[in-house]
Amino acid sequence: MPFERKESPFDNDEALTKDYMPDTVLGRDEELDEISEVLQQLIDNEAPINTFIYGVSGTGKTVSVKYQLQELKQGAQNYDDISITFIYQNCESLSSSYQAAISLTNQLLKDDQYAHLHDQLEIDYETLPSSGLPKDTVYSIFFDALDHLTYEDTAYREQLSEALENIDQLENPPDLQIGADELIWLSKHPFDDVESVPSYLSFPPGFELLVDAETDLSNTDYSRSEVLSGIPEDPTTLLAELETEFDIRSPDEVTNYVTVVLDEVDRIGSRDELLYEIPRAQANNRVSNIRPSVIGISNDVAYKESIQSKTDSSLRLKEITFRRYDANQLGEILHQRAELAFKDGAYDDEIVPLAAAHARQQGGDARFAIDLLHKAGVKAKNDGDDVVQKDHIDEANEEKERDRIYEVTSDLDAQQKVTLSVIMLHDLRDETPISRESLYPKYKQLSGELLDKTTSKRRVADYLKEMYQLGLLNRKDNYGGPGKSGYVYELDTVDYEMILRVLGETDPSGMPEGSDLLSTELIDELESFADGKSAVREATQTQSSVDSWK
Repeated sequence: MPFERKESPFDNDEALTKDYMPDTVLGRDEELDEISEVLQQLIDNEAPINTFIYGVSGTGKTVSVKYQLQELKQGAQNYDDISITFIYQNCESLSSSYQAAISLTNQLLKDDQYAHLHDQLEIDYETLPSSGLPKDTVYSIFFDALDHLTYEDTAYREQLSEALENIDQLENPPDLQIGADELIWLSKHPFDDVESVPSYLSFPPGFELLVDAETDLSNTDYSRSEVLSGIPEDPTTLLAELETEFDIRSPDEVTNYVTVVLDEVDRIGSRDELLYEIPRAQANNRVSNIRPSVIGISNDVAYKESIQSKTDSSLRLKEITFRRYDANQLGEILHQRAELAFKDGAYDDEIVPLAAAHARQQGGDARFAIDLLHKAGVKAKNDGDDVVQKDHIDEANEEKERDRIYEVTSDLDAQQKVTLSVIMLHDLRDETPISRESLYPKYKQLSGELLDKTTSKRRVADYLKEMYQLGLLNRKDNYGGPGKSGYVYELDTVDYEMILRVLGETDPSGMPEGSDLLSTELIDELESFADGKSAVREATQTQSSVDSWK
């Protein structure tokens, strides 16, 4: 079938994407003010403040930080005595500070405005490899890269290059054979203080011989006068003259700030060296040209407490907490995005409060609500409907819930997944709700078969509690007296197909290649009940799923 453009309710679907930056951030006035106080230090040319921003998912942390950084970037253009650079890194797919340092460095190396780094770092890589380099080497390259994010290495060099192209405007212009890089380098390196000349610099032939302890050139093909003919006698004075003539601010008069934003910083693990090393980089002599600072963003309460226990006053750490959105704030945000995203008259007014209501059930997650609007719009388009309505929102919400459960289940460790499969097995046998004591024998059997190891009843109780908190299990109070478990558990939603999929996709570590967590007993039970058990939804689909994972 040929592709043809569909009628769409969308005017600008980008307004409903994760990375969209609205002109106005709604519902976060207090939080924006707190971020502004931190960033104001840079505008005021004062000591930077390191910041840890905490709040559950979907409370506007990232969009608020990016919005204020954008505002600061615009404001900083009014002041020529500061240079401000921000580097943003989402750590979601990273597992260590080592990986984060590589990713941040490569981000800089790929950016055309920092092309000078390839020369100044003197490394043999277009980008750093994802593994193989020693950690100390990676950190050294990373901090060296940060230390070259200066006014002198960027805007100043560009202005100086332009001035050299117009050097004839000087009263007594010299006849130069060098460019801006060489002139800057010469101003900092008198001949008697030179050990070697960086390979990226371009000097007249014979220059390196000359600066090598003022070598006698009489026995070479070069003469001193020829070598020095295109080099100024006093590069420092020439620079000052160019700065005055062309109104260029001297690098000595500019403070260089570099702020690294680590979003979802908790993902890089408990050995979060970057969060501590960046603020201390100047004191530890890792950098000398910049004033570094860090903004860490996290959803994790435990990580927040870890930060509080490990930080000290030397970090100048400010903590900012983002509260959940209330109903009015969610409504304002969704109305703003719906107006931007959909054509006039292409959505029913009912969908905004309905999406907000679903989001409140997720703890006031604005990101969830915005994505719900987007999925509903896509469903309306695919159904050939001109208007996004309540039914589209409800269908989108059901789909998101299935996706959420799949993601949560996939993130469980192997022992937790085996425990979940045991609950499923007992559910197929109409033996749920079930207590920890009653399910433990079957857990012990299957864990031994599938993972070649088991864990204690207490740890299994932890697994059950965690899966209840994640919304995978229902829990009922069933206190049985001293020494007896107080709860019984059952699946929150019977979705055998999804559980089968996750178990079949899991490759347990330490087991033979091709292993998974699908026990023969579970598959046999599903096959036995697929035709007659009403709890197994869509029996033919379930049977197909069993076949596909065998």
